[in-house]
Amino acid sequence: MRALSILLFLLLTVTTSFAQTTDPAVEKQKFVLLNNGATVGMVIKSVIKADTKRLSLTEQQVPKARQIITDATVKFNEGVRKLKASGMNQKKLRVLAVDVETGKLLAYKTILTPQQYTILLTQHKKLYPESKV
Repeated sequence: MRALSILLFLLLTVTTSFAQTTDPAVEKQKFVLLNNGATVGMVIKSVIKADTKRLSLTEQQVPKARQIITDATVKFNEGVRKLKASGMNQKKLRVLAVDVETGKLLAYKTILTPQQYTILLTQHKKLYPESKV
């Protein structure tokens, strides 16, 4: 439960305006775990803002990071929908979160400097010690 709370906190930090993704319909989808009407686009914007501040992303890195975050958020959202249909529990949700966040971390590695990646990896290991990174 703690991990889920941390994940949701990271995903729901204060939102800001950034350019739309190539498919605005994706951003308008409801985020499955939230009952407050939050959309995938809102989650993406909040994660971009948090990552830009935490990692000091450059203007060149932000669009690439946005795509990585969009892919991860959509994958997580679809995974939660499947879990809800087949019987979701905390263990299954945690496995999904670790898988998605590990994939996001590996995708980020290609666009980050070694210093930025170290910051991200350190945080990832704290939140997901069971991850095989």
